[in-house]
Amino acid sequence: MARPSPATPTLPQWQRTETLVQTWLKERQQLLALLCALPDMNDANVEDNPALHTHIQSLCQTLMDYISAGYFEIYRELAVEARSLKRDNPGWLQEMLHRLEDSTDAALAFNEHYDQAARRQCSLTELPEKMASLLEKLEERFMLEDQLIISFHLQGSQPVRPVTH
Repeated sequence: MARPSPATPTLPQWQRTETLVQTWLKERQQLLALLCALPDMNDANVEDNPALHTHIQSLCQTLMDYISAGYFEIYRELAVEARSLKRDNPGWLQEMLHRLEDSTDAALAFNEHYDQAARRQCSLTELPEKMASLLEKLEERFMLEDQLIISFHLQGSQPVRPVTH
C-alpha cells in the first residue's frame, strides 16, 4: 500500500479542514445576511422597535461567533494543515493575522456598543455610520481570510503574497 507523500494531505485531514471552512463560510453568509437586512431606521419610534433590537442582538452574536471561530479554530487549523503539507510560511501568516486585527477591533467595538439593550438604546442614532464602518472593515477581513484559505488549504504551492492597499 502506497503512503501519501509529505506534500499530500491525507483525505481525512483535508476533509476535516474542508468541513470546518465550509461551516465557517456559511456562518459568514449568515453574518452578511444580517448586516444587509437591518430593519428600517427611519421609524420615529426606532428606540421602541423590538424587531430592530432583536436583529441587532442576533447580529452581535453572529459577529462574535464568526470572529471567534476564525481565531480559535479556522486560522489554527489552516496553519496546522499548511505545516503538515510543508506549505507554511510563518512570517506571511503572522502578517496576515496582524492585518486582521483592525477588523477584529472594529467588530469588538461594534459589539461593545450594541450587544446590550441599555448601551444599544444610547447608540441607535449612530448605528448607520457604525454599520458602514464595520462593513468596510469586514470586507477587507473577508478578502484576507479568503487569501488564507486559498493559500493554505486549496493551493498546492507556497502562499501568495497578500494584497496591499
